[in-house]
Amino acid sequence: MAPKSLTIDNPSYRSGGWTAVASGIIGIFVVVFLIAYLAFRNENLSQGLLFQRLHDGGLVLQFLLFIPVTISFYKLFLQRNFPINRFPLKAGIIIIVLTAFFALLIFPKILSDGFYTFPQGIFGVWLIVANRKLGGIFSRGLRWFGMVVGFGLMLVGLFFVLYATFVSTIQLRIPAAPLEEVINVPVTKANLFLHYFIDIGSLLGVLTFPFWTILIGYRLLRQKPAANIGIANSGA
Repeated sequence: MAPKSLTIDNPSYRSGGWTAVASGIIGIFVVVFLIAYLAFRNENLSQGLLFQRLHDGGLVLQFLLFIPVTISFYKLFLQRNFPINRFPLKAGIIIIVLTAFFALLIFPKILSDGFYTFPQGIFGVWLIVANRKLGGIFSRGLRWFGMVVGFGLMLVGLFFVLYATFVSTIQLRIPAAPLEEVINVPVTKANLFLHYFIDIGSLLGVLTFPFWTILIGYRLLRQKPAANIGIANSGA
């Protein structure tokens, strides 16, 4: 059966641009809350946990606001007549929703505060692939910046997997383990080594993701729409 075609007249990238800027601004606050949590958790645990919850709630919004950006990427591919089906778009949206959903499940203490980093790490891989494919659309510097961000997020997600494999499975417990048990996990050589993954990943990905997102938003706001875009619906 021949694939159906859906035509979008004068597709605009402004919604994707503005939501990218909003996601980036919220992401900056998310980073500030994360730093505040790390600074206060040893001196004032209750205050540290407050900043952690603000971080988790902001991260949910940060990622959900990135969904229109993925749709804008897909439109850009179609505008340039690049051969692509809907799978990368669907995969990106599913990964983003899972990251936000896992972060949301921290509040009722169903999942640990590290669980969301696993789909976030997969999102990092998606970012690397997407930026490689965006050649000829975005500048080389912007795409390389995006790939560095993706690599950083991937490292953070890899930390979660390796920690559960070589150190402790406490982060995998459902409902989430009490904080007292998490604190008492032995500090082994493997534990110390794996923290390089999260430290480097945070510097490359977590801290930079909001700023890259704002740059993407600015670029999308300047993008001129094509006359129309035909979206092939092959059921993929």
